[in-house]
Amino acid sequence: MVGNVQTAEFGAFNGSNGKIDQERRKKERQLTVFRLAKIVSGTAEGWGFIKNISGSGVMIEIHPSFEMGDTATVALTDDVALTGSIRWRKDALVGMQFQNEINVNELLASLRVHNKYQLSRLPRVHMRQAIVFRIGSTLVKAEICDISPAGIRIDADYLCEVGNQLTLVVPQLGDITGTVRWQKGSEIGIKFHKRVSVPQITDWLANFYTTETKPESGRGVELG
Repeated sequence: MVGNVQTAEFGAFNGSNGKIDQERRKKERQLTVFRLAKIVSGTAEGWGFIKNISGSGVMIEIHPSFEMGDTATVALTDDVALTGSIRWRKDALVGMQFQNEINVNELLASLRVHNKYQLSRLPRVHMRQAIVFRIGSTLVKAEICDISPAGIRIDADYLCEVGNQLTLVVPQLGDITGTVRWQKGSEIGIKFHKRVSVPQITDWLANFYTTETKPESGRGVELG
């Protein structure tokens, strides 16, 4: 959810258009917004915290090892995403300029309405990672399709029932217990009993993208 919103002077973007840009930034207002978002840049996907946002850009805190390309997409929910160009980076902080000017107040108002009247889930990161899960005394091989701190979608040659309790054994992330919420063909949707901490899963995901074979390009952002 959007929280702790306050106004502040705009100063995050260091463009190169000289005095005109500097004057424009002095006049522009930005909002400090602490919100988890999905970041997609090139073939890599991960999560970052939006630190502040204005009509022309956003500042994001993301894992230092996450490789940002020239452009990126910031998905706030499954169906709300912003695209822009990376203008600067300093350690974990990244400044992105939007391709098109946005109305920040309307954006935040739409997110509040979405969260109030609909069940909104955190955007999930797409990946392919081999895992196993235990259900009763059975050990089953599976593959991660996508994951968020609250849940996961896996692919497995195993018939589950809604409500089944299981334990996922994820390399470098440990054992995670969850409940089967749905199954369609070989794909199974699981809700975690306890959310994985954002720092833990962000570190794990950053390690995956720097040490494992990267996924095929073109997977893009799922926005609906």
